[in-house]
Amino acid sequence: MLRWAPYPFIRITLSLIAGILLYFILGEDLRYSAEVFAFFVAAFVLAAVWSLRAKAAVATNMAGIVGLLCFMALGFWATHLHTVRNNPQHLLHLSGQPAYYIGVVDDYILQKPGYQSTVVRVQQVQVNGEWQQAEGYVQLSIPHDSEKAYELNYGDVLLVKGAPQEVVPPGNPNQFDYRQYLANKGIYHRHYLQAFQAQKIAAAPSNPLLAASMHLRRNLDQLLRERVEARREYAISSALILGVKDELDNSIRSAYASTGTMHVLAVSGLHVGLIYVVLVWLFSFMAPTVRQRALQAVLILALLWTYAFLTGLSPSVLRAVVMFSFVTVGTAIKRQTNIYNTIAIAAAALLMLNPYNLKEVGFQLSFLAVLGIVYLQPKLYQLLEVNNWLLDKVWMYFTVAVAAQVATLPLGLFYFHQFPVYFWFANLVVVPAAMFALYTGIAALAFSWVPMLSGLLFALHSGIVWVMNWFNEAVQRLPYALLNGIDITTLQTWLLYALFITLILFMALKKLRYFAVATAVVAVLAVQEVWETVQQKEQKLFTIYNVRGATGMALVQGQQATVLADFALLQDASDYTFNVQPHLWHIGVEQPQFASLGGGAAMEASFTMLPDSNSMLVWQGQRMLLLSHPPQLTSKQPLPLDYLLLRNNVRLKPQDLQSYAPGKVVLDASNSPWYRQRLHQQLDTLGIAYYDVADSGALVVRLR
Repeated sequence: MLRWAPYPFIRITLSLIAGILLYFILGEDLRYSAEVFAFFVAAFVLAAVWSLRAKAAVATNMAGIVGLLCFMALGFWATHLHTVRNNPQHLLHLSGQPAYYIGVVDDYILQKPGYQSTVVRVQQVQVNGEWQQAEGYVQLSIPHDSEKAYELNYGDVLLVKGAPQEVVPPGNPNQFDYRQYLANKGIYHRHYLQAFQAQKIAAAPSNPLLAASMHLRRNLDQLLRERVEARREYAISSALILGVKDELDNSIRSAYASTGTMHVLAVSGLHVGLIYVVLVWLFSFMAPTVRQRALQAVLILALLWTYAFLTGLSPSVLRAVVMFSFVTVGTAIKRQTNIYNTIAIAAAALLMLNPYNLKEVGFQLSFLAVLGIVYLQPKLYQLLEVNNWLLDKVWMYFTVAVAAQVATLPLGLFYFHQFPVYFWFANLVVVPAAMFALYTGIAALAFSWVPMLSGLLFALHSGIVWVMNWFNEAVQRLPYALLNGIDITTLQTWLLYALFITLILFMALKKLRYFAVATAVVAVLAVQEVWETVQQKEQKLFTIYNVRGATGMALVQGQQATVLADFALLQDASDYTFNVQPHLWHIGVEQPQFASLGGGAAMEASFTMLPDSNSMLVWQGQRMLLLSHPPQLTSKQPLPLDYLLLRNNVRLKPQDLQSYAPGKVVLDASNSPWYRQRLHQQLDTLGIAYYDVADSGALVVRLR
C-alpha cells in the first residue's frame, strides 16, 4: 500500500511544480498571482484553526489540501516574478528601436574561433535621442581576432551601438527551438556586432563572489591548457574538471554521445557525487561524537562548495552541491531523513530560486537519474550476488548505469532522438576512468606549484583522458552502436513514464490493477504507433528548407525521401543535421537519398538541366523552375509553373518574371538579405505572390 505520510516534502514539491506548470500553460491569461497566493494562505490559516478545534480527520485533511494549494499558488506567483518580460521596462515593451544601449556582462564568456559570446544585462537605452532605464538580457556575439584569449570579463560595462533583435523562431519544422531555449533563461534578444561596435566604459560586477569564481576558473583553465599538451586531451580535461567546453570538437562530442557517456563531460551531479564519496571516506573516522559529526559536516560542505567555486558556480554544479549539502546536514544531525524527501527539498529550493529550472534539460535529467539510482539500483544490484570483490564492483557500476539510463530513457529519446546501445559497457569503463581523471586532475591543479609531483600527476591525468577518448571512439565504431532517428511526442514521453511507474508499482506492491494499467498504456502506445505509420506511408510532400547560404529541399513519398541540395549543404554535415534531419525523422524518414541540384533525380522526379544552366523539376505533377543564373530562354507564351524558386542572388529584371506564370515565387535562404528586400518590393509592385523562406520559415507543401 502506498503511504504518503513519510514523504511530506515530495507532496510540497509536486504542488510547487504543479503551480509552475500551470503558469507555463496559463500564465499570460491568469492575473493577480500574488493575490491568489494571499487568498490561499488566509484560507490555510482558517482551515488550520478549524482543524485544531474540530480535531477531526476531515478537518485535518482539508487543512492539508489547502496547504498544498498554497504551495501551488506560490509556484505560480514565483514563476510570474521570474518572468522578466512581465517588467514594463523590458526591451520588448520599448516604444522605438534603441540607437545605443548600456549593459553589463552577466554570464560566462564563450570563446570560439573568430568571436566571443556572452550575455549582457541591459541597464539603459537611447531611444529617439533620449536615454531611459531599461531591463532585459541580450545574447551578444563580438568579433575577436586578437592574440589575447579573452577581451571581456564578467562585470564589464559596455556601450553598444545599434539595436538588439528579437530571437527568431526555428526556421524549419521540428528544428531545435533555440528561441524557447533562450527564453527559458530570460533572454529574448540577440545582437551580432561588427568590429568597434562595442566599447568597455567601466567594470561593475553585480556579484563579486561570482566574478572571483569565474576569474579563478579562467586561470585554472589556462593552467590546464599549458600543462595538458594534446589539444583533444586538454578539451576533455577542462570540460571534465571545470566545465569549460569551448574546445570540444564535434567528433569527440559525437563519440561520447554515441556511447552514452556524454554526462562525464558536463560537470554536474556525477562529479560532485564522486567528490562527496571520497570526502565521506576521508572523514569517516570523525563520526562517533556529535562534535566530530558537526566538524565532519563543516569540512565536507566547505570542500564541496570550494569545488563549486572552482567550476565558476555553474548552475549544474550548484544543483548537485545543494542536494549533497542537504544529505550532509541530515547525516550530521542523525535525523532519520528519507532520501526522497532530501531530493524533494533540493528540487524545491532550486525551483524557488528560479522556477524556469524546471524547463532545463539538465535539471530534468539530473533529478531523474538520481531517483533512478536511488530506487532502481539497489533492486537491480540484489538480483545477483557476486563473491569476487572486483566483479562485485563491476556489477555495481553496471547496475548504476542501467538504473540511470532507464530513468532518463524516455526523456533522452524525446530530446536527443537516439539511444546508445552499448551505454552499459561504455559506462563500466568510462565512469571509473572519469573518476580517476577527476581526482588526478584536481590533485594536479592543487599541487601545480610542486615541480616533480605536478608533472607526474598531469602526465597520469593526460594518460587517463587519452584512454577515455580512445575507448569511446572504439565503442562508437562497433556495429549498431547508436540507434538514432527515434522521434516521440510529449504525450508518448509521458506515457512511457506512466508505463515505467505502473510496472514498478506492480512489482513492488504485487497488485494486478497496476499491471492492467501498464497493459493499457502499452496498447495506447501501440495504437499511436500503428496510426502514425499508416499516415506516414500515405504521405506525399515536398519541403524547401531554411538553410542559411544554401539551397535544400526534400521530396517525400511514404517513408522514403530524396534530399536535393547544393554543394554547400552537402558538404556541411552540421547544416543538414541541424536544419533538415529533425523534420525527416519526425515524418518517419530514417535515411534519405541525396542528390545534387547540379543534376540527378530520384523519387520518380524529372530533373532537367536547361541550356542557360538553370533547372526544371517535375514531381507528382508539380512543376518548379529553379533559377540560379540569369534566364536566357524566352517563350511566346508565359511558361506555366507551380513554383519559381529564386536562389543565389540570381540577377533578374522585373520584366523577366513576366515570361513565367508561377503559382508562387519562392526565395530561399541562399539569397542575401538585401537581395530579398529588393525582390519583396518588386514582387509587391507586380502583384506576384511570393514566399520568403528566410523570413517565414521552411515551405512545406502537402500533396493529396
